[in-house]
Amino acid sequence: DKQVHISSAVVYGIGKYLKTTGDTSILSEGGAHTIIECALFYYSLLLKRAVRDYYEIHDVIGPDEYKEHVDNDAFTNWLAYWTIETAINYYNKLKESNSEVIRKLESKLSLQNVMENWTSKLPKIYLPEPRDLDNVIPQNDTFLSLEDIDLTKYKNQEHIGSMFKDYNLDQVNKIQVVKQADVVMLLYLLEHKFSKEVKKANYDYYEKRTLHDSSLSLSTHSILASDIDEKDLAYKLFQEATKIDLGENMKTSDHGIHAASLGGLWQIVVNGFGGVRMVGGNLRINPKLPENWSRLSFSFMWKGNKLDIELTKEGIKIEVKDEMLEEIEILVYDTKYVLNQILKIKF
Repeated sequence: DKQVHISSAVVYGIGKYLKTTGDTSILSEGGAHTIIECALFYYSLLLKRAVRDYYEIHDVIGPDEYKEHVDNDAFTNWLAYWTIETAINYYNKLKESNSEVIRKLESKLSLQNVMENWTSKLPKIYLPEPRDLDNVIPQNDTFLSLEDIDLTKYKNQEHIGSMFKDYNLDQVNKIQVVKQADVVMLLYLLEHKFSKEVKKANYDYYEKRTLHDSSLSLSTHSILASDIDEKDLAYKLFQEATKIDLGENMKTSDHGIHAASLGGLWQIVVNGFGGVRMVGGNLRINPKLPENWSRLSFSFMWKGNKLDIELTKEGIKIEVKDEMLEEIEILVYDTKYVLNQILKIKF
C-alpha cells in the first residue's frame, strides 16, 4: 500500500494506448474515469509543510523496493505530477469533443472544483531536480546522504538477493543500494523532460549502485544505455536479460518464466536497438544497432497501420503493405519524414 507509483503506470498505459492507436473510445468506456480517479488519489497524498511553499509526497516505496518509507521519491513525485497534468489535459479535451463523458463524471466527482484545485496546486508539487554539482537527481530526500559502500561482491553475485546474507532489510535501507531501475526508469518513461547529459550522469551514478535483483531491471538499463550511446553496455545487459529464462542457470525459472522480463527483452530490441519511441504523441525512430548486428526487422501497429521496419547499418526501410489510413509523420535522427506506403532513408 506504500507503492503508490503503480497508479501512474495505469494512466501511462492508457495514455500510450490513446496516442499509439488514435482510438479515443477507451475514454468513454472507463479510461477518462480511471485517469481522473488516479489523479484524485495523488492529489489526496499531497502534503504542504508550513515553512515551504510547495507540496510533497511522504512515506512511500518507489520502484526501488530496498528503500522503504521515504519522502519525495523522485519517480513517485514526477509521475504523480504527470498524472494530474494528464488528467487536466484530457478533461479540457473532452469538454470540447465529448461533453457527455464529462457530464457523467461531473455528477459523480464535482470536477469543476477539482480542476480549479489541481490547476492551482500543480505548479507547486515538488519535483526532485538534477543537482548543480553533478546532474544527479536525488532518488529521495535521504538517498544521497546514506552510507556508500563497495557493492562489487553483490554486483557479481550468482544468485539475486545475496546481499541479505550479510545485511538485513533495515540495514540495506540505510545504504546507497538499489534493487531495480528507479531514477533510470523515470528517465526512460519521461525521456522528453531530461537532457542527454542528465541521463548519462544519473545512469553512471545509479547503475553502479543497482543490483538488478528484479528481472525487470536489466531491460530498462539496457534501453537507457542505448539512449546515451553506450552500445557495448546496452548489448551486454541485453545478453544478461536473455539469461533470466534462457541461460544455463535454469533454476531462475523453477516457478515459471518471467513474462514481464520477456516483454522487457522485446522493448530492448524495438525501443532500445530499434530506437522506436512515442514522444509527445509523435513517432520517433532513432536506431542504435549493436555493433555485431547487420540487420533488424520487426513490425508494430501505429494508428491502425501495420508498419514493417527493416534496419541496417546503411539505412532504414519503413513499409505499410495494406492500404494506408493516412500519411504518418516520423522523426528519424531529428529529421522529419512523411511515410506514404513506403519510406527509405540512407544514413
